[in-house]
Amino acid sequence: MTADGDDIVRREFRHGKVAYGFQWNRGNHKKLGNTDGDLAALWAHLSAVRAGKVPAAPFTDPFYRRASSLRLLKMSAARRVALRTKLMKSHAVVASIEDDLVLRIREYHRARGDKSYTLNHTVLPDFLQDDPNSIAIEVPVFTERYRLSGHVDLVRFVDGHVQVCDYKPGSLESTKKRFLESIPQVAAYGEMMTHHLAGTLRSALNAPFLPIVRCAIFDTHSCWHFGADMFVSLYESERISGL
Repeated sequence: MTADGDDIVRREFRHGKVAYGFQWNRGNHKKLGNTDGDLAALWAHLSAVRAGKVPAAPFTDPFYRRASSLRLLKMSAARRVALRTKLMKSHAVVASIEDDLVLRIREYHRARGDKSYTLNHTVLPDFLQDDPNSIAIEVPVFTERYRLSGHVDLVRFVDGHVQVCDYKPGSLESTKKRFLESIPQVAAYGEMMTHHLAGTLRSALNAPFLPIVRCAIFDTHSCWHFGADMFVSLYESERISGL
């Protein structure tokens, strides 16, 4: 079902030389819930974003890093394969080629007649129009603790948890390499979103102390899911380059 245009509110942020078009489908958010738990905390955060209550420093201060600059520490190809295998076998990362995100992004490409299946991020608003689980795109996030900032491609609510999604288009042959290299960035988005949701008066929202946030990296070929706690795990094991 296509969203009513009045349900979607917008605000543009210019951070550095790049403009980011924040969009929030409040109609979807209300249907999913916005008065209790993590959805209420998310509503509070997105309301602040829409009102422009986003500090400039995390996006302009040279002592802050963009999450998109984070990478895994350099290692041999064999060690990268070993790390990926370890993450998959332990189910810290779960891959799916028939995930809802994958099926939807394929359909959006077909609807546009794009046979390359590698459309850029202009395809993201389609989720807000057609996907009842999608809530917002281009959501600014930041954390003083790690001196990081960034913009989340897509925020959804699936299976009782907030889902922070990053679209990484590319060829089928490069998917595993692209996704593995992107884990620090997307895990950082999850950590920052967890920080924002935990920053509300959670007892008033009937919410547990810690939010449940999961991450997803996807393209038209596959989707990788993992918990937001992946960031702390990589940070504490000193596997992240760029911090």
